[in-house]
Amino acid sequence: MQVKGKTPLEKYSNLPEKYPAELLEGEIVMVPSPGRKHQKVSGEIFNRLFEKVKDEELGEVYYEFDVKFDEENVLRPDIVFVSKERLDIIKDNWIEGAPDMVVEVLSPTSATRDLIVKRDVYEKFGVREYWVVDPMNEEAFVFTLKEGRYILRCHGKRCDSLVLENFSWGFE
Repeated sequence: MQVKGKTPLEKYSNLPEKYPAELLEGEIVMVPSPGRKHQKVSGEIFNRLFEKVKDEELGEVYYEFDVKFDEENVLRPDIVFVSKERLDIIKDNWIEGAPDMVVEVLSPTSATRDLIVKRDVYEKFGVREYWVVDPMNEEAFVFTLKEGRYILRCHGKRCDSLVLENFSWGFE
């Protein structure tokens, strides 16, 4: 597919709306459609997060919404949370800057990208908390930003959030 544009961001922005891709370090990367397990788990997490955030008026939660970190990195996480203090970063077509929390649910084709490449982007741009949920092995990894670097704060069947007080999720 030929896409018009001079810069990577222009090319990405000119992709058809339903074209499943991300802009990662200046390269347009195809993102395959998620499978059944991925959809089920990400839907469960989204519903729990959405209800908590809505009930307690904590901010906003989005599902597969573009996050523009800079001109070379526009990612589409499975789930993002933006606190009410930072709602101004939410634009009509994307979030501009780091959300407070990102959740990625692994698929067999996305494991390396989510655990290493995207993790590095989220860390670099200051996402406070990054959840990686693995439905195949029924485990979660929660990384928390501390002094500009991610530390693995939880790895197991159930984890809790530091960004969203009293929020936990797990496979139990």
